Amino acid sequence: MKIPTFLNTQWVENEYLTDSANMFHDELNRVLQGGLSDNGWTLPQQDQATITSIASDMPNGSMWYDTTNHEFVIKINGALRKVTTTAWP
Repeated sequence: MKIPTFLNTQWVENEYLTDSANMFHDELNRVLQGGLSDNGWTLPQQDQATITSIASDMPNGSMWYDTTNHEFVIKINGALRKVTTTAWP
């Protein structure tokens, strides 16, 4: 999830949010809504090649849904590990 950064700009003008402040809030809400569902967080969906290429830049605990193999992948101690997909409960 790429949370937008707000640059140093004027927030209000004549008691209303400026256009740039409105755009920031709209983008922030859109990104947060895209990462949340009514029942919790959603994982980013990437194919296996993309996960492999971006994993080195991500911190431990990062997690993705691998669309190539249809499984969850998590980075633990610098290594990618798949999460078991046995039936629940």
